[in-house]
Amino acid sequence: MLLHILVAPFTKVEESFNLQATHDILTFGVSPEGVKQYDHLEFPGVVPRTFVGPLVLALGSWPIMAIVRLFSTDSSLPKGLLGQSIVRVVLGLLTFFGWHQLSRGIRHQFGTTISLLFMMVSSVQFHWLFYAGRTLPNTFALAIVNVAFSCWMRASSPKSSQSRRETERQLLRMIDFLVFATVLFRSEIVLLLGPIVLLELTMVRLQLVPVIREGLKAGVASLAIALAVDSWFWQTPWMWAEGYVFFFNAVQGKSVAWGVSPWHTYFTTLLPKISGLALPLALGAVVIEPRFRRYMLPAGVFVGAYSFLGHKEWRFVIYVVPLLNLGAALTLSWISKRKTLVYRVLGWTLFAGLGLNMLASLAQSWISSYNYPGGQALLRLHELELGQFVAATVHIDGAAAETGCSRFGELASASSPNLHSTPWTYSKDESHTHRRDYLNYTHLLTSKPEFHKDDFIILETIDGYARMKRVPLGQIREMCSQAFHAVGKDVSSSLFSRQGLSALWESCSPVQIVTEGKIWIMRRYGEEISK
Repeated sequence: MLLHILVAPFTKVEESFNLQATHDILTFGVSPEGVKQYDHLEFPGVVPRTFVGPLVLALGSWPIMAIVRLFSTDSSLPKGLLGQSIVRVVLGLLTFFGWHQLSRGIRHQFGTTISLLFMMVSSVQFHWLFYAGRTLPNTFALAIVNVAFSCWMRASSPKSSQSRRETERQLLRMIDFLVFATVLFRSEIVLLLGPIVLLELTMVRLQLVPVIREGLKAGVASLAIALAVDSWFWQTPWMWAEGYVFFFNAVQGKSVAWGVSPWHTYFTTLLPKISGLALPLALGAVVIEPRFRRYMLPAGVFVGAYSFLGHKEWRFVIYVVPLLNLGAALTLSWISKRKTLVYRVLGWTLFAGLGLNMLASLAQSWISSYNYPGGQALLRLHELELGQFVAATVHIDGAAAETGCSRFGELASASSPNLHSTPWTYSKDESHTHRRDYLNYTHLLTSKPEFHKDDFIILETIDGYARMKRVPLGQIREMCSQAFHAVGKDVSSSLFSRQGLSALWESCSPVQIVTEGKIWIMRRYGEEISK
């Protein structure tokens, strides 16, 4: 998880609300005057989002930043890539906590071996680890759902000595966590909560009255938190942000504006994509381990029910991946206990597949790092011009804002600590349509340099991902040998810098990343250096 954050520290548009909100809490505080300077009041987005997650991240990040400031008096925190990375690491640790709790629940029911295999399968996957530190509402929800799953596992003990009272207590705690995640972060989790509760009622491990009572208690408490927090930050009475999201997506059906996929997409494309080997192995676990069927059935109902919604993304069903990983662990354990040659070969093949999956995960992370030219452009702009201009006005267009630009990267804004000059002004105004609209800016981060060529000069082009291409094996053999020879001369610069890692990739990988210009850094013609 930390490696993914290091390789790709920037974020994209779907993560922007929670990231910008965390920045604003850390920078401006939570007073009425501070809230008026928040980004969301200028760019509210299609629907409101809850501030509960950003508030938690800010509370977790502030002590770390305070400690860093003690050792670096010239620190620009919370500004800068370091501040943004600290916030993402805090979120990653919350995600890791939920995952660790689930592994403990698995150990409680299935034993240490299955728990270790679960951690092994999970640690080689790409999507959930890459997004563990990304400020999506689904990431916050996933951490809570994993804790709920842990309670679910603890409700079933292989020891006959566990009392019915303890079983019910764990199940009611599970309901608390799932209701909390539903009300605050992702309303679709109710589609997972419903089948689980119905199953436990059918198995007579829960009674209807306690379920209703616990659900109401958890729902009222969660709603009270949402109303208190979001009404304050949105400056709107009775604001329940996730309620607006549910109404927009489920009732009005407006999510289809972002695309519609066939009903089977989750089963045939998205789940195989995010789970890899875990999906077929989990299907095997349904056959060989009766206890696992209790967990797979609600997961299948959840995905099936969600398939009726036209707009589909893999992150909407990420919550079932931990259960698929559990199934994979059960199957791997079952195969490893078989002593025949066929099973031994199969077992080693599957474990080798997990190793290849880990390499593929690292490769995907490296490829994904090329998807954030906006963030790289904003960073590079300050490297080029911050020492040259006492004051500048920068326009960030939509493409740049959607691919990595955030308020953390606005190093010369008026809110930046240790600012020793006139602050820069940053604008994401989307109303500009004519060339003259941009003449009040000294600099642009734009995806349309041709539109501005008569008024602005290009300082630098920031490349981004375009496509992949294959490389002949003979060429790889020669270039890779030279690359490793260079590594032997200077290990630190070759292995611990983006340039060094990029050179190794280009020399040794059978497929290469082809980049093209995505964002252009431009300065207005005739603009005098002002420092």
